[in-house]
Amino acid sequence: MRQDITTIALKLLWVMGLLALMLIAFQYQQIIKQDFEATYNPLSTFWFHSIVPLLFGLYSSLLFIKNWSFKINIPLFLGVTCPLLILSFYSPVTYTIFLNIAPDPSSFSVPIPFWMFKINSFEIVPIVAGLTLIVSLFGANRQQSRHLTLY
Repeated sequence: MRQDITTIALKLLWVMGLLALMLIAFQYQQIIKQDFEATYNPLSTFWFHSIVPLLFGLYSSLLFIKNWSFKINIPLFLGVTCPLLILSFYSPVTYTIFLNIAPDPSSFSVPIPFWMFKINSFEIVPIVAGLTLIVSLFGANRQQSRHLTLY
């Protein structure tokens, strides 16, 4: 009975932390929106829409880890986490690099395919990347890895 109350209290604490994370993200979103309206520079928007969903994915993965021992699940890490991290951060990294090396920052073209904007518009890719990152690093033992991997 005592363990059930502790488990419920931890889950409620997690929900309160999620609400706090959402309020903080909303405040930063307002700041970034004001910055974009003032400067018309989408760089901070690109970074925001990659980092914040990743943080939500990292935070939601706390629900799935039972034992915090470092046991890497290599197929999940290499097959899911790494490609999704590349997809999530390709746009902001590319835009940042080209913004810094462009001779005229007011007119330059960034090689970001339009399909990447489509994929990242729902912000699901960085959420899943954050979720699988923690699960692939800390949640893999023989019994669990069968349920967590895609094969």
